Amino acid sequence: MSEKGQKNRVLIITGGRIERDFAAAYLREQQFDRVIAADSGLAACRDLAVTPTDILGDFDSLRDEELLDFYKNAGVPVRQFPSRKDFTDTELAVEYARELSPDEVILLGATGTRYDHALANIGMLEKLAADGIKGKIVDAHNEMEMLCGQNEKKYKKRPERKFFSLVAWGGAVTGIDLIGFSYPLSDASLYPAQSLGISNELTEDIGILRMRTGSLLVIRSSD
Repeated sequence: MSEKGQKNRVLIITGGRIERDFAAAYLREQQFDRVIAADSGLAACRDLAVTPTDILGDFDSLRDEELLDFYKNAGVPVRQFPSRKDFTDTELAVEYARELSPDEVILLGATGTRYDHALANIGMLEKLAADGIKGKIVDAHNEMEMLCGQNEKKYKKRPERKFFSLVAWGGAVTGIDLIGFSYPLSDASLYPAQSLGISNELTEDIGILRMRTGSLLVIRSSD
């Protein structure tokens, strides 16, 4: 089932940690126009019974070469890149997704044990937001999105995503209002290396977030 009113959604499955039960349940409730498998994200596609529409990467972390051949023979377009390059496979996938002019890009497998990759992937959310594209990283415990510049957004209370955290990304974020939260804010500023925005919770069915300037990472999480 697709989300009402949502058009042109792109899913990127990349090579980080994916908890299969969560991912399978999540994908049953979603519909995407394109599914891009990035490198070893192709193995996750197989495990989740998801057929990619596009495959790309250097495939240095894809251990099953026959899997790539299977999809090639099935007619799925493959873009192969050299292993020595200046971009991660996830960034290549995001760049390709941007060319499709999507309304939304979801990244699955963008977190895990490699914090360097996870942080770089969060940076991809800022790139998408700057283009006016809704971007989101999802895993079994977190949903992350980036808001840039003047913004107002409503959030529904969700028991499965109890905690609501705000992190200033790359500089100060100003003019923050939080309405309907346990720790409200009014015309506040957030700065990097500051924990003021961590572990808030909605107290109303609908909470409102406003901001004026900056890039703000919004994380909805569970233990």
